Amino acid sequence: MDSVSHIVIGAAIGETMLGKKIGRWGMLLGAIAKSLPDFDLFYTGLNDPRAYMCEHRAHTHSLFIEALYAIPLAWLLVKLFKQKVSFKLMFLFMLTCLWGHSLLDWCTNFGTQLLLPFSNENYSLNTLAIVDLLFTIPMLTLVLIAVFHRKNTARRNKLARASLIYCFIYLGFTFFNKVRAENIVQESIVKNNIPATAHMTNPTMLNNILWYSVGSNDSTVFISEFSLFHSQNPITWHSYPRNQHLMRQSKSKKDIEILKWFSDPYTIAEANGDTLNMYAVKFGRTNMQESELKKTIVFHYKLYQKNGIEMMDMEQPNEKNANLKEGFADLWERICGRRY
Repeated sequence: MDSVSHIVIGAAIGETMLGKKIGRWGMLLGAIAKSLPDFDLFYTGLNDPRAYMCEHRAHTHSLFIEALYAIPLAWLLVKLFKQKVSFKLMFLFMLTCLWGHSLLDWCTNFGTQLLLPFSNENYSLNTLAIVDLLFTIPMLTLVLIAVFHRKNTARRNKLARASLIYCFIYLGFTFFNKVRAENIVQESIVKNNIPATAHMTNPTMLNNILWYSVGSNDSTVFISEFSLFHSQNPITWHSYPRNQHLMRQSKSKKDIEILKWFSDPYTIAEANGDTLNMYAVKFGRTNMQESELKKTIVFHYKLYQKNGIEMMDMEQPNEKNANLKEGFADLWERICGRRY
């Protein structure tokens, strides 16, 4: 989930659980505590694709490990605030923030290693976009209003509680939409004779109304988008060869295994000279106005050899291959059912 959402929800938790004892410090502590698991970015970074895939949302997001490091953090905070808050309450507060972070990330499609060190499986519910404006903005508004109620503790607490209630209502709304999306996709797969042996559904960025589905078998990946507002519109499926033989022939064996662990069975390989382009299509199409692989799935990984060493680079959308204004307009048109 995006950092703003974690900060806002954390502030609301801090005010609700600690505000009456330590005032607005509770909001600050909540915002920091809810963000702590993402501090793994300090050692994974955003530029090393291997570290980002394998270590982000890994140990710091494990429910077991979070419970362990919540203990010294709670003890330290109790000492810092001179026993105004009991250790039991502070530990419960830390667990709520840390586990709340990981469980919210679980709702998105990146994958979260919730059970480390017992399992390195990536878990994802695929019910919520990593950035969803309708999820974040109302909570942000309520918490910002609460911040300015310096002395009115009761009003501040009510606003914080209201933001948490909205959070749970919206998450319930996303699960309801997930069930609808699954029913629509399964019906379309049968109707269009799509030979998929596996499929997934996930909302597109910034909203929970326009969804996409990715289906796959050993040879082909199928991708489609559809609006829940206009479920009667026909779904157009785009198909792409997976080219798994290119993965088997590649010298970048370790990197291939990492990508398959991260994204299979939704991976596509494409040869580009001595470089192997790998597309993790579980994130959907980057540019829905195009159908050609390179243009529609701009985000991908490049595997190649340099002096006998496996190298991996990450290609992301830029000004040359992604127009944000056109992208927003296209997204809105598809949500409204005018493009499909």
